[in-house]
Amino acid sequence: MIDLEDLIQRAIDPSSVKLEGTLTNPPSFGVYAIENADNGNMHYRFGSHPVRLHELEDKFGGAELEYLFLSREDAAAMTAALNKPES
Repeated sequence: MIDLEDLIQRAIDPSSVKLEGTLTNPPSFGVYAIENADNGNMHYRFGSHPVRLHELEDKFGGAELEYLFLSREDAAAMTAALNKPES
């Protein structure tokens, strides 16, 4: 069971990483919100920050950084939790 509050506590401030080339130091992984143009619903993707952000902006016309993590596993878990259909 994923503890969403625990994941939120592990998220870092984007200003705590430094851009070096196309990636950050230390390496960081973003969770990005993308709005579905057809119905306005949000879905989430993750990846190396900020490269993945630029890819999503190019593909979808926009994306918003929601959370930033030092752990790829945390970013993946957060994305899965946010994309999980509500019961």
